[in-house]
Amino acid sequence: MEIKPSPNEVLTPFIRGKVQIIQSKSGYRFNVDSVLLASFVDIPDKPSKLIDLGTGSGIIPVLLSLKYKNVELYGVELQESLFAQAWKNFQLNKIKGQVFKGDIKEIRRIFRPESFDYVVFNPPYHKPPESVEYTEKNIARYELEGNIKDFIKAASYLLKNKGKLFMVFPAGRLSTVISLLLDKHIFPKRYRFIHPTPEEKATHFLLEAVKGANPEGEIIEKPLIMYQDPKNKIYTPEVEFILEKFTEE
Repeated sequence: MEIKPSPNEVLTPFIRGKVQIIQSKSGYRFNVDSVLLASFVDIPDKPSKLIDLGTGSGIIPVLLSLKYKNVELYGVELQESLFAQAWKNFQLNKIKGQVFKGDIKEIRRIFRPESFDYVVFNPPYHKPPESVEYTEKNIARYELEGNIKDFIKAASYLLKNKGKLFMVFPAGRLSTVISLLLDKHIFPKRYRFIHPTPEEKATHFLLEAVKGANPEGEIIEKPLIMYQDPKNKIYTPEVEFILEKFTEE
């Protein structure tokens, strides 16, 4: 069966054509956060199961398929239009796994507890304005259909004991995230803060946490600097490598 974009979608080669991504022409489109998160994920390439909550167009599982050939990759997406895109992208890129349409707040209806070794998410993290339209783009950006507490609760349900969570979130809400994780006995282990330039404050953080782990032994990695020339939007060599090649292979 030939997989084609709909009239409202576009097919784009990404990572120098290593993957093909169908996404909306004018609706939600993935951003650099998802690519940085996929790059941050560090797991053994052995038989295991990973799920991306709120997968959107499926970009994170598609990218992870470049790094891991033995990991089964899954996604869950609430919006019908984005679920359809993710399904197409899984087929286009021959992903070993499956994408499900569903609400992460009702994850118990889809999966059994402790079904996954790894959970990943780049959730909607903007507080919605007082008046906001429920469009594809806004639901993907704002906490309209689920907030960070919902995502962490779903991750806690899905993760096996000693399973790992990977996420990206705004730096200004770090303490909230840590509090919610600790409440579910998920302990942060590795952080990396994202800065626009070396002189600017962190805007986001990447986080790895482990369910049921020893609470000590946290690592803060060197900062990830986005731009060497912010005025002209020229990325640093590290970010350029991630966006161009993604892996050494």
